[in-house]
Amino acid sequence: MLSGDSRSLLRFAHGVVCCLCLLACLVAPLVVSAQVDVLTQHNDEGRTGANLKETVLKPANVDARHFGMLFKRIVDDQLYTQPLVATNVKIGGGWHDVVIVTTVNNSVYAFDANDAQATLPLWHVNFGTPADLHDADFGCLDINGKMGVIGTPVINAEKTTLYIVALTKARDGFEQRLHALDLSTGADLPNSPVTIEAPGFDALMQNQRPALLLSGGSVYVGYASHCDKEPYHGYLLGYDAASLKQIGVFNTSPDGEGASIWQSGQAPAVDDKGNIYVVTGNGSWNGTTQLSESFLRLDPRLHLLDWFTPTNHFQLDKDDNDLDSSGATLIPGTHLVIGGGKEGVLYVIDREHLGHLGDEHAVQHFQATGSHLHSIVYWKSAKNGELLYLWGQRDKERVYRFHGGKLDETPFMTRPERNEGHPGAMLSLSANGERDGILWAAIHASGDSWHESRPGILHAYDADDIQHELWNSLEKPERDDCNNYSKMAPPTVANGKVYLASFGTENTGTGQFCVYGLLPNGPAPDAPAKIQATVRGRFVDVSWSPVARATTYTLEATQDGASRIVASGLTRPSFTEAAAEKGTTQYVVMAVNGNGQSVRSGIASVTISKVPAPRMIMH
Repeated sequence: MLSGDSRSLLRFAHGVVCCLCLLACLVAPLVVSAQVDVLTQHNDEGRTGANLKETVLKPANVDARHFGMLFKRIVDDQLYTQPLVATNVKIGGGWHDVVIVTTVNNSVYAFDANDAQATLPLWHVNFGTPADLHDADFGCLDINGKMGVIGTPVINAEKTTLYIVALTKARDGFEQRLHALDLSTGADLPNSPVTIEAPGFDALMQNQRPALLLSGGSVYVGYASHCDKEPYHGYLLGYDAASLKQIGVFNTSPDGEGASIWQSGQAPAVDDKGNIYVVTGNGSWNGTTQLSESFLRLDPRLHLLDWFTPTNHFQLDKDDNDLDSSGATLIPGTHLVIGGGKEGVLYVIDREHLGHLGDEHAVQHFQATGSHLHSIVYWKSAKNGELLYLWGQRDKERVYRFHGGKLDETPFMTRPERNEGHPGAMLSLSANGERDGILWAAIHASGDSWHESRPGILHAYDADDIQHELWNSLEKPERDDCNNYSKMAPPTVANGKVYLASFGTENTGTGQFCVYGLLPNGPAPDAPAKIQATVRGRFVDVSWSPVARATTYTLEATQDGASRIVASGLTRPSFTEAAAEKGTTQYVVMAVNGNGQSVRSGIASVTISKVPAPRMIMH
């Protein structure tokens, strides 16, 4: 039995809990889920390809009725790079979510990541005339035409700087330059650009194919070849992220040839100690200074720490079966690094002890797919455990499951369709932690993409049951078709949207990217309240209250009867613009989400009789 005092205390505690619950319910609609950035290729430094903070897109709502293309953007040439997404970036007078895309015409574009009406880029820069595949006798069409920017750039965690490499005609030759760009404007920052140089480095022959890596205050740039045309080497070069001074050079074949770091565009991987993992392709091998067909572990200054080479490396080299076609993927929570090559054999290796020469040093190796392996995704599912997804060239889509620290060598799941061309699918995965997983697969719809552009298709599968296709971009092609497949560019999934690179509509010279998401299915948000406009010197500051369910805001101004859109796609409830010379300006704001735009807010007015003149500085 409880005493009277105990019962009173219990009633009081119950009342406090109820009040807290009521407060939580009232506040909950105003809480916005944390936005997700994709600042590096394949999402993280382990190159797992997974976004585990996707709370909008789920197997239950990704279908042709509820999901489709929201908008597309046309750019000046083909995109070989994965789109990157940075949220809440200050550009001009307001904040935007930004998607960064690059083209082989040496262009970099920053587009609003959400606003379907914002057809013009927030900024666009071009680095000058790019090299072309026909500037040398490369002997094949690994790239169809221009080859200015090929490797996916990288953005720093502070979202202030974008690092990118461009191949540009310079004087009577060519130069590759590392740029550090202001993410807000696209302008080169101090010390940028720097010309990439190393002993034996030929700017035209070296293909900057792998994505850039930013780790521990340094930027790393990797190199492959075009069509194995000599002379070339595999290079990894390091630069201080602030000064852009070169801090290290690693050449995989200094006294030989080849051993490129290609990786089908995948960036080097990094462990929690800052050690860097790359895989090399065909070329010279002597087990000391020349390390083709090998997994390599390097320290941040690019000193070689350890390596692994398969027993049959000479045969791999002879048959052009590059080991590095998938790059290296680090398995979270383990010491495992995995990767596979054109032979279709998957290697699972203890990254603490790579073991040097011989298959016996691998944790395991087995025939995981029938031919080239170009893309790997890892996910830990609450339902099925740790899974590895791949869809190789000329093979079926397969999923393998980890058991006891190894992969079961019999596929856990497969799909019946067989891809018949190069290079197979580029994969990404979205999930809310260990649940609601969706596997996204970008691939050509038919034919072979080795030497030409082919029509593309984006698939969405239930990651817990890939037999269940949720949607694909050709179910309703009039709405969702993104045209030609961008060879080896994985889709980017973030904040309820999927960003897909495309080669556009022609074999060369065209490019675009498409943005997919949930289609309108409910009411637009409420109109913003408490809009205020304040004159501050030569500027006007406009602010308003946040709106539940709003994704972005559009600000409109009217002066002398003429209205204009001041800014759209704003992610924060404020904006600053230059003040008019004189007169009255009226501001209204609308809240926007996937269901549409709210009605206009109330009006905030400012009247200016004379804008203060700029203060003169006497010297």
